[in-house]
Amino acid sequence: MFRMKLLIPTATGIEAVVKRQLNTLGYPDTRAINGRVEVEGCDWHDVARLNVFLRSGERVLIQLAKFPANDFDGLYDGISQIHWGDIVSKDGCVTVITKAVNSKLFAHHSIQAVGKKAIVSVLQRKYGELLENGEEYRVELDITDDICSVNLDTTGVGLHKRGYRTKPYDAPLKETTAAALIDLSVWNPDKVFTDLFCGSGTLPIEACMKALKIAPGLNRNFAFQDWGCVDADAYVQAVEEARDVRVERNLQIIGGDVSEKAIEIAQFHAKQAGVDKYIKFNLRDAREFVTKSSYGVNISNPPYGERLGDIEQARQLARDMGKLYRTLDKWNFYFLSPVETFERDFGRRADKKRYIYNAGIKCSYYAFNGPKPSRD
Repeated sequence: MFRMKLLIPTATGIEAVVKRQLNTLGYPDTRAINGRVEVEGCDWHDVARLNVFLRSGERVLIQLAKFPANDFDGLYDGISQIHWGDIVSKDGCVTVITKAVNSKLFAHHSIQAVGKKAIVSVLQRKYGELLENGEEYRVELDITDDICSVNLDTTGVGLHKRGYRTKPYDAPLKETTAAALIDLSVWNPDKVFTDLFCGSGTLPIEACMKALKIAPGLNRNFAFQDWGCVDADAYVQAVEEARDVRVERNLQIIGGDVSEKAIEIAQFHAKQAGVDKYIKFNLRDAREFVTKSSYGVNISNPPYGERLGDIEQARQLARDMGKLYRTLDKWNFYFLSPVETFERDFGRRADKKRYIYNAGIKCSYYAFNGPKPSRD
């Protein structure tokens, strides 16, 4: 069976999360480089599994070749060495995208044109005239430090598109990033989970899906499903596995927001995801949150000046959350925010902090920990 190297692009700051997710899925030999996690020795069944199961990777790429590309002749020759006829069908439509970092070749249009010409020349030798009216094959030419990696995108629409979030709302948090924030917390399904600024519901829904072991890619399609070169049972087996691993359990997951529209959309999205009966959404100001639970975890992506409102409002929210935290001193609070004064406004230094990019904005993910629950 043909063995391949897979590349999993990730958002900056969550490479380690994706590595842990891969390890949990049975892929221990991975390494992160240039914002991508590499997985060796895979086949089409692995391609299907990772597309269906990965919570925080952005997409699944197959690295078809890697070679020096100091000039366009070298680029053309390297791409021409790939057996494109074993991958692309006669009617296949090839789309070439480019990425160039610290490279002598930097004109994206020219790189794209040379890459497409090389691929077409190989396919024409096998098929003759090409119609290009069939399934799409998206090829990425990633040239970094004059080394070209030719990568085939098996995903299509990015993995953050789970299929449940269909109604628009202001400044949404990507599903893949939300899943990473949850993985970076101490929350487990036995604890109360809250998002006091839930917006369209992404964090509570992702928490619920993780707790119930619902595969994030179970209810969507992927590019590789249309390709004749893929093992016929690869996707079917991945879906069967996803259905087998799902569990049922009691959960305490709460989302809150001051916007009636947000709560309405969050409830709709939860229903779309099939988890509405597990999540309680409240129309409530975060500052008015009360609970009988001694221990719990709140993870929020609160409004901030660069997205909604102004910076002073964002700072006041941090002050208010600091006051709330001090009344819930056994809880763990997590916030994703670009506001540089967040810790000062919150009223204490974070126990942990890491940088994560959200929608192109550099943010910090702040962890304010409470004590560990007593075992008595």
